[in-house]
Amino acid sequence: MGILLPIIMATTVFLTFYSFSFAILKRSWRAMLISFIASLPISMYFAGVNPPLSFLGLAPILFLTLTIIFRRRIQREFAQKVLDEQ
Repeated sequence: MGILLPIIMATTVFLTFYSFSFAILKRSWRAMLISFIASLPISMYFAGVNPPLSFLGLAPILFLTLTIIFRRRIQREFAQKVLDEQ
């Protein structure tokens, strides 16, 4: 049982950074949403530590904001393509 928590934390850290880098490169709102969800357990862990590291608990807010920005941008591009075709 003692090794399970580090494995879970390492998996979520890897998933968060991988999906975040993929989302930035591809500008994918779905990958950014995955990084938001994956970063929630990590942020809860860092929210309870000393103040310099506790600011890492705010990372999901950044990920959620970027998710909304990417989603709106994609919707605008899609709407513009539909208008251009008409």
